[in-house]
Amino acid sequence: MARTVHTLFIGTMSAIVMVTAYLTYVGWSYYQLPIEERFYHPQHNWFKPSGAYGHGIGILGTFLILFGVVIYIARKRYNFMTKQLRLKYLLEFHIFLCTLGPILILFHTAFKFGGLVSVAFWSMVAVVASGVIGRFIYIQIPRTVEGRELSLNEVKGMRSQLVENLKQSVGLDEQLIPLIVGTADGDGAAAKHRSFIVRYLD
Repeated sequence: MARTVHTLFIGTMSAIVMVTAYLTYVGWSYYQLPIEERFYHPQHNWFKPSGAYGHGIGILGTFLILFGVVIYIARKRYNFMTKQLRLKYLLEFHIFLCTLGPILILFHTAFKFGGLVSVAFWSMVAVVASGVIGRFIYIQIPRTVEGRELSLNEVKGMRSQLVENLKQSVGLDEQLIPLIVGTADGDGAAAKHRSFIVRYLD
């Protein structure tokens, strides 16, 4: 079921991207005009922020952001649809919606900023940037296949178990094991390319 949901997510993403690309193509003749000349564009009443298209795409962008946030929080904190929604796939969906939403809102403004609109826009940009940074931090944390965070003791225990398995089942030399697990000391290649987590565990 999780794989089906993931496929549905990918299909939804593709559809939204194609629709957005089409709407961009349709409105390009309007957006490329200087602001003072847009009033004379034949479709000004359609593409302006308060027009049917501009207003509609702003509502859609806001909905995508709210839905992306609410569904992710509901799954992560309240275990909503745990069996149907795998957390790592839902995170991808959350990131996509909360990136596409601001893009649609950008088109809603018709690339015209001023007053409170500029404050709201740059606040939104700051939130998106914090999400990108959060994603970087998120991928640094060891997790299970299901997406559950591993504690430091669990990671150390898994590392110790791996070393014991290498010693007993494979029969590797003691000096080779640190090189394989990436904890070699000194100036060797393994020491230079160790991950942040491995360096922390040492």
